[in-house]
Amino acid sequence: MKTNKYLLLLIMIIISTGGLKAQEELRINNVFEKYGKQKGSTMVVLSGKALHEHKLDKYKGITLNSDRDIINEIQHCLETDKKMAKQIKEVISDGIITSGFYQLSDKSNLIKRYILFKIGNDGTATLIYIEGGSESEELVNRLFIKKN
Repeated sequence: MKTNKYLLLLIMIIISTGGLKAQEELRINNVFEKYGKQKGSTMVVLSGKALHEHKLDKYKGITLNSDRDIINEIQHCLETDKKMAKQIKEVISDGIITSGFYQLSDKSNLIKRYILFKIGNDGTATLIYIEGGSESEELVNRLFIKKN
């Protein structure tokens, strides 16, 4: 019985560590690191119990006052990271991604990962990274995908 508990704990640690590494490998992580503590930005990072009732493992979001340099940097990051996406929904205006939803591929199929991006009418740019188990897909679809 003790062996099963230790094995389960080990598996959970491996999965959660893999998730952290997965997000760090994304190019958008540069945006969070560079602008997360900058004046005028708001960054929220949630994990653990705060997210379990929402069936998520990690939430990282940043809202920035968008200027041309920040938007260009985010655009380059999205262009790189969307190469790993298995589902892409974008709104592009004048060659700029103004809204994007990216469901990233996952070899293990245990962790669902998403990137969400939007430039608001008020001139702010919001970038969100979400990951969770298979149940997180339903939540993300309900919150962020409009039904026709």
